[in-house]
Amino acid sequence: MIYKVTSSIFLTVVTTQAATIKKSSINILNSETLPGNLLPNFLFQQGSIEGGSIGVKTGGGRGTPKPFVPDELNPDDIFEGAMEDERSPQLPYLTQDLWTCDRTPEELDVWNLEDESLRVTISPQFAGKVWTIYDKVRERDILFNNRAHQPANIAALKSWASGGCEWNWSPGIIGHSVFSETQTFLTEVETERGPMARVYEYDRYNSTVWQVDMMIVNGTFLAHPRITNPTPVDLRGYWWTCVAVPATPTTRIFAPATHVAETSRGAVRDAPWPYFADAIENSTFKGYNNEWPTDNSYLGNHQLGDMFLRISDTVYTPYIAHTDLDGYVLVHGHPLNGTKFFTWGDSGPGRFMQDFLAGGGKRQGDYTELQIGPAPTQMQNFPVPAHSITEWTEWFRGFDGDVKTLRGEYGAALDYIEEWMKSKDGFTQSTVKDWDEFFKKYATKAPSTIHVRGQPWGALEELRRGAPLVPGVTFTLPNKGEEGYAEVNPWIELVKTGRFSEETLSVLPVSYQTTDEWLYILQESSKLEMTWLHALHLGIALTERGEVTETKKLFKQSLELKPNPIAMRNLAILETDPNTVWSYMLDAWNILPSWKSDPSHSRLTANMVTEMSFFLIQEAWYDEMEKFVEMVPAEFKHLDGFLTVQSKVYLHKQQYQEAESLLLSNCFPTYAKARDTLMSMWNEAQEGIAKQKKGSELTYVEKHRARVDHPIPDNIGCQYASEYCWNYW
Repeated sequence: MIYKVTSSIFLTVVTTQAATIKKSSINILNSETLPGNLLPNFLFQQGSIEGGSIGVKTGGGRGTPKPFVPDELNPDDIFEGAMEDERSPQLPYLTQDLWTCDRTPEELDVWNLEDESLRVTISPQFAGKVWTIYDKVRERDILFNNRAHQPANIAALKSWASGGCEWNWSPGIIGHSVFSETQTFLTEVETERGPMARVYEYDRYNSTVWQVDMMIVNGTFLAHPRITNPTPVDLRGYWWTCVAVPATPTTRIFAPATHVAETSRGAVRDAPWPYFADAIENSTFKGYNNEWPTDNSYLGNHQLGDMFLRISDTVYTPYIAHTDLDGYVLVHGHPLNGTKFFTWGDSGPGRFMQDFLAGGGKRQGDYTELQIGPAPTQMQNFPVPAHSITEWTEWFRGFDGDVKTLRGEYGAALDYIEEWMKSKDGFTQSTVKDWDEFFKKYATKAPSTIHVRGQPWGALEELRRGAPLVPGVTFTLPNKGEEGYAEVNPWIELVKTGRFSEETLSVLPVSYQTTDEWLYILQESSKLEMTWLHALHLGIALTERGEVTETKKLFKQSLELKPNPIAMRNLAILETDPNTVWSYMLDAWNILPSWKSDPSHSRLTANMVTEMSFFLIQEAWYDEMEKFVEMVPAEFKHLDGFLTVQSKVYLHKQQYQEAESLLLSNCFPTYAKARDTLMSMWNEAQEGIAKQKKGSELTYVEKHRARVDHPIPDNIGCQYASEYCWNYW
């Protein structure tokens, strides 16, 4: 199956200067995503896709699936391809659950695809995301150019930062992709129409390859996503091109849709577009006497939600566009089945999240996300048959329109935009077809230059297969001392020799393999020699498959062959009794000092401090919390999990001033949904301080006054994706 489209931002200025691809830099406020968690995060531990939690699920098995269940009034196509489980498996990837809140001014290396009219800024270190596109003629950014890189707990692997245009591929799993905070390949391909930038990567989940080809020709930016399944297995896919654009309450969204599958009340419900009553549990969405429909094409009328716009296949072309009071319209056209926008809404929680993602400060990062993909909603996936290619061309194009028409009757505005698309200044179907054929022609041409090297896993898979994965992409293995070498080298050893080297057996693992192919390789290698590392990796792979009894034996065998904290921790989380879990966690902690000279000791310590903190918070064991606070070395006491434990200890001991000071002086960057815990602790501290000042119990009104007179501070803010937050505005 092959889908087709073209992504282009077209301006009416025609240039003759050839486009170039050159290294450059941008100045941003940078907070860093730290290396992935060395404690494997198993499927049974997964819950919410976005927002995270501060609990620790134990017991093993496969956990509880989270199927997509739309409202019954949705049409049939919202049920087709509905995800059977919306949880996001982590392995073989490492969860990216630690990052900073430094917001340090830094020069960030980027690559500019540029001509006389446009400058497209590509950031390969963030999955090849287009950081922004600058219109030289109008002297403005036409995407949301985030002043900061501030991760939040939102992506499939948790860490994700807002802004620009990102490419989200995964094997049928919802969420910002595992590549969000990962460096991908950026190469250059020579064509008769000028240089083409190509970003691509190999997906370890299912051995697929995704790529996006980008060009500027005569002032037009074009992008062509392509997904290749080189395996003999039929797969399910998930792709959404996610485009962040600046937004205000007066921003208006256009799409030739008649209905919307919307999430303002949680479950996906069908409503007419654009007039319906947001968040009213009424299947008609009409209001009294059909007189009070809300025009939801204006962002200011939304509190929060995803709007999956249902566009008929009879329209000239599917698209999503937006405008504001200045009349500039950016149109994103495509031939796919999914068109969507997301808004944080004009509420306290929405404003806080946008401000946080923009590095703090009020109203520095207001944006909306305009997205397209092959499936109708993000809770559905689409078929990716064996040995298939799925590709398309999307197009973006901007023009200065008539404000009165664009802010008038919705149908008339849509007619106006379609008339422009069909005009000589627009972007016609014949033009799209020409570019789509061009991109298909060059999709398999090898790059002439590798500007940035991505991950080593594609090259490892080619080594395992003994053949290239996909024509048109070049994967490379790192040399010793280069980034990625420590992660990939043990697996190179298994492919080449069937054994782990003595050097590999002397250090903690910094990567895992859990697919069927690698499980077989591990099993065959263990027949030659069962080492502590074989037993550990086999136990991890089988735990991910839901095994418990056999994996406990393997982790115990790993410990017998060489005491190591990861095997001991894995035994802990396979237990169901909380006391046994904690006892084993302490055993893992006590093994850790014997690995103090290991290159990953500090990294693993941070991971263990975080998980053990979350477990104690979950169990509310205050005596154990007090002991744990004394155990943790000073260099790890800045971690969000530890800070929460310390705060709870202060509150339990009625040291309210100390709790207030700690809560006030930290950013808690990894907390999203868990900010409700911070909010509750702050209020408890304020009531406690007031009680101590009074010298007796507070009345109900006095508790209220303590909270209102000392509101939750901005650094704590609001709970992620909540509907109301009185303290932040």
